[in-house]
Amino acid sequence: MTDLPAATLAAADFYDTHYAGAEPVFLEPGMKLMLGSSERPRHCRFCDKSEPAVTFRDEAHALPAAFGNTGLFSNYECDACNHLFGEGIENHLGNWTKPMRTLSRIKGRNGVPTIKKPGPDKGWRVEYSGTSFQLQEYEDDPFFEVNEETNQLKFELHRDTYIPVAALKGLVKIGLTLIPDVETQHFRETYDWIRETDHSRNFVSEFPVFRTLIPGPMRNDLIVLMLMRRRAGIDTVPYAFFTFAYGNEVLQVFLPSLSQDRCINNQPLSFPAFPTPGSLDPARYGHPRLTTEHLTGREAVKGEKVSATFGFDTLVHNPAESTEGET
Repeated sequence: MTDLPAATLAAADFYDTHYAGAEPVFLEPGMKLMLGSSERPRHCRFCDKSEPAVTFRDEAHALPAAFGNTGLFSNYECDACNHLFGEGIENHLGNWTKPMRTLSRIKGRNGVPTIKKPGPDKGWRVEYSGTSFQLQEYEDDPFFEVNEETNQLKFELHRDTYIPVAALKGLVKIGLTLIPDVETQHFRETYDWIRETDHSRNFVSEFPVFRTLIPGPMRNDLIVLMLMRRRAGIDTVPYAFFTFAYGNEVLQVFLPSLSQDRCINNQPLSFPAFPTPGSLDPARYGHPRLTTEHLTGREAVKGEKVSATFGFDTLVHNPAESTEGET
């Protein structure tokens, strides 16, 4: 521990003092975990309805399959809520995370998502073939800035249209799936909020999402989830949050509870992000980079660009078709 940066040690001490964590969930290929009891009649924690008023025929993913989840499901999400989320907030979350899922080589239902120039005309394209990235541009429409001295490409990917607060609801929904049954009583209003298809209502005034990017080659088939709750006697921090690590990205998402967070209403919030693993080789790939995302906008965001710096070991030029980089 003494070799860790002082800021990391301070953050670890802060969270050890203020929060208690549940056992992390490590999802790897071939695993299947089911949350909640299979006893009948089943009860949906999202809409608060039970069988036979609602059905539970479909397998409900505890987090969207777009993140590579093929093994974590829940018994307490009814078919109606499953379809509501899949056709709504999970689509917005998928659009917001798509650039990072592509660069982290995260295999969803249809493999690693391809990102290409918007519109019907031909243009740049970023695609993962299974062993390497295929990067395509046209001479009259350059897209990639290549620096062969530093073995880097710089470019800007486009996000598909999304509503920020809907993407945020998609993240919160994951956390509300992870919490134990005894905690659901503290989040009844939050469950109602994520089910609203009208995203105009303001729910909480401050809602930072900490996003840490870990550079370098990271596993694309491991998902780590961890839930944390405020310790008894502490009233200066949000009640609960969870961390969600996949590929090169770690997201820290707070779970707002109107009843348990009254103690911090109208108070400025200031605390460090939860400490995350460092880069495998900081000298080569650099150190993790932290940003704070504010996903509270209620209007659709179109044409947003995401800057990326992409390292490669070798570069093969094909003037007629494309530029292919192998990481």
